[in-house]
Amino acid sequence: MAQGHTAYSLTGGQGSVFINDTAAHTEGTFMAIQAVGDAAASINNSGTTSNITDFDANITISAGQTIYGTFESITLASGAVIAYFR
Repeated sequence: MAQGHTAYSLTGGQGSVFINDTAAHTEGTFMAIQAVGDAAASINNSGTTSNITDFDANITISAGQTIYGTFESITLASGAVIAYFR
């Protein structure tokens, strides 16, 4: 991956999707998940496919916090996030 492409991706250049429900989202490959709104967001481990090793419990991220990885599918248990495409 070219350096310019990486910078473009890391700044949201590939686009994103707002998720605020508990449905599985498989619109593409995601590279980051950021919790938005006033409350924390909980990422459902059984409905999310990622490259996070030992992801055997829901991950709760505080409002404004971002986690990075490769996510093929994202399912929330609660809250709202913006998921950034890779």
